[in-house]
Amino acid sequence: MNINAEWPHIHLLVNHIPIMWTVFAFILYYYGTIKKNGDIQKAALLGFVATASMAWFVFRSGDNAALYMPGLPLVSLDYLYEHEQWAEKAMWALYAAGAVACIGVVKLWLRRQLHGLFFIFFSITAIVGISLSGITSNLGVKIIHPEIRPGSTLIQSPKYHEYRENRKKGGIPKSDKTTVNNAATIKPTTTVKPPPNTPNNIPAAAPSDNSTKVPTADTVAH
Repeated sequence: MNINAEWPHIHLLVNHIPIMWTVFAFILYYYGTIKKNGDIQKAALLGFVATASMAWFVFRSGDNAALYMPGLPLVSLDYLYEHEQWAEKAMWALYAAGAVACIGVVKLWLRRQLHGLFFIFFSITAIVGISLSGITSNLGVKIIHPEIRPGSTLIQSPKYHEYRENRKKGGIPKSDKTTVNNAATIKPTTTVKPPPNTPNNIPAAAPSDNSTKVPTADTVAH
């Protein structure tokens, strides 16, 4: 397996972690705070530390995956660039939230209570990290999905429904790779045959104005 060619798949597998885990850990931390349960708070903060630790790998996987994106159809390089810029901001924001969460874990480990100042700092860094991750994710989807880009016009078409019904009825073989409105379809190239009596590697000579004229009866008489 060529690991370089797998980076787009790896990035798709891990890029949801910063959003899903941070939101879940944030809600869990608030629940533990309301219940005044230090174990729940510790578990939530550890989730933030783990997410921050993975932020670098998620960013690097996206950086490597970007090398394979420009050659694909429907890809927007503008959104690809914006996605990368916001991803770096989200990474640093998650680092900050992870650092604050790490301080909280140490304090809970030492049996110390988390005061209101910690709650404020952690809430700010967590909300910023989650927000930037959400913006990054939204831009990432628009890289290859023109239907959700601003200004796109969506027109309903029954083509897929017709294809699905024909497929269910067996009207289209399962091995058929036909897609509906697939912009990535590669048309076969047309082979141009050389003129008769012309070698394949030598182009046909173009007619010249200075070509030798055959004398006619009128010219001979003069």
